[in-house]
Amino acid sequence: MLKRLLIPLILLACLPAVPSPAAAEDVAASPKILEEIWALPFPLPMLAFVVRPVGNGPFPLVIMNHGIALGAQERSMFPAIEYRAAAQWFANRGYVVVSPMRYGASSLDDKDRGLYGSVFAHVGSCDNPNFRGPGLAIANMNEWVIDYMSERKIVRPGRVVIVGQSGGGWGSIALASLNPSSVQAVVTFAAGRGGRVDGKPNNNCAPDKLVAATGEFGRTARIPMLWIYAENDTYFGPALTKRMHDTFVAAGGNAEYRMLPSFGSDGHFMIDSPDAVPLWAPLVSEFLGKHSTTSNAEQLVGKSPPEELQLKPPRVSLPPKIHYSDWRKLCFNSSDKTTICRTTSTGTDDIGQVVTRVDLIQRADGPARLQLFVPQGVNLQSGVQVSIDQGQPTQIPFNWCLTNICIAADAVKPSLIAELESGKSLKLELTDLNSSSVALTLSLDQFATVRKGAAAQTFDFGLDGE
Repeated sequence: MLKRLLIPLILLACLPAVPSPAAAEDVAASPKILEEIWALPFPLPMLAFVVRPVGNGPFPLVIMNHGIALGAQERSMFPAIEYRAAAQWFANRGYVVVSPMRYGASSLDDKDRGLYGSVFAHVGSCDNPNFRGPGLAIANMNEWVIDYMSERKIVRPGRVVIVGQSGGGWGSIALASLNPSSVQAVVTFAAGRGGRVDGKPNNNCAPDKLVAATGEFGRTARIPMLWIYAENDTYFGPALTKRMHDTFVAAGGNAEYRMLPSFGSDGHFMIDSPDAVPLWAPLVSEFLGKHSTTSNAEQLVGKSPPEELQLKPPRVSLPPKIHYSDWRKLCFNSSDKTTICRTTSTGTDDIGQVVTRVDLIQRADGPARLQLFVPQGVNLQSGVQVSIDQGQPTQIPFNWCLTNICIAADAVKPSLIAELESGKSLKLELTDLNSSSVALTLSLDQFATVRKGAAAQTFDFGLDGE
């Protein structure tokens, strides 16, 4: 599955945005935008669909949170990229759009290869659901995105808009309850949790408890919000969402409520369709005009000179000095009752940008996986040659090479872990397309102690998490 994904992801990162017919007239008068796939080197790494204006910026940031799929088979059927037309709409208005992909759980979970997705989507039993925990987990992820993107030169700090649909919209409401200072506004489409139990329309898991949880978020949420629903939403219908909004506002929350006419066969998926853009765009434009600063960013769009075509093969470029962190052990308690731990060290340059990262990822029901973040420009055929002290190298194949970083990873045998624990240094050798090679060397001091010891930090995405 990884090989099947690698080619389309690389191709997508190289293609310009193609407007949908419904948005063609709007886009024709808009500046050019780029579509890319990024790796986000968070404590729990993620891929992200990024749509951005051509130009150096700085531009305001939009984070788009997609919906939730609980079953592994269901997740595998979801497109890697959702809401493309909506993302293009925001980018054409001067925003850098970042949409983390499959954060609720990875559709690439393959324990035989040590590939694990940390799930934080389950709400538990309908008799006693935990609606708050999964929402706050997405909010936590959004804070990671804000912190990471705010350090990029293309993003204007303190100018963030959050957009979310369904379970991702619920996570956006949760984020509003935390009132991060950089977030100016939140827009949700069909937000909620627990919809369509057993596949039955308008059969919510625990509607009264969902309304109560919405009120809890409203007690502290002060960020301006726009809630958009459709009359024929079979997950969260008009009666339920009106109760949610009334309770949220009565508790102190700041949200406008807009009910749009029926759209398609199920208005819950309205934001998926390019044909729906003309329906919701005027509402969002008016709302952002009151609460989000974009005028300066729009002036910057497309002002940078065009990039020259690179005819020579790229080279791996390393900064003069790399600062390596101490080894740390981070664990993630998932809502599927599994625990993933990673022993990790990160190398950064003088301004804190990630140059490389080494993760040994482990879960009790499968083999360990060695995952390596390395700079672009590498020869993908060569993989990363990993050696410990003066031992024989082990080739770790590349899984992804994205806009901002390349990732090599594979399951590893217990014998390699034993070498890591007893060794003094870890060398990562990279070869570029010019047949030049560079090496990154990390100290293995304290690796064994850290891996075998208690976690330095545990992220609890379990059902009891608040």
